[in-house]
Amino acid sequence: MDDKRILDIVHQTAAEMMTAEGGEAAGHGSAVSTEGTDSLIDGYGFSSIDALKYLLILEEKFGITFADRDLNDELLYSATALAKRIAALLETQGQAQASG
Repeated sequence: MDDKRILDIVHQTAAEMMTAEGGEAAGHGSAVSTEGTDSLIDGYGFSSIDALKYLLILEEKFGITFADRDLNDELLYSATALAKRIAALLETQGQAQASG
């Protein structure tokens, strides 16, 4: 899966989560766009609790697990940084499965 597709899923999942919780994603309507803000907090109105719930949803969706060391300000703030970390985890997981 390429980085652009992962970023699209990151944004789409955030918008769906906030809509399900009665929130509204700033700058993102029903047709989710990755243009504009990169900030999960500014773009989707995430609180710190929302961000953690969101990471759990992404772990399940992608079949990955974020390590404690992954949970830093950049990852919780930037959709692009989050998508890159997911891509790296997917690549690492794919390599582990190929060698195992």
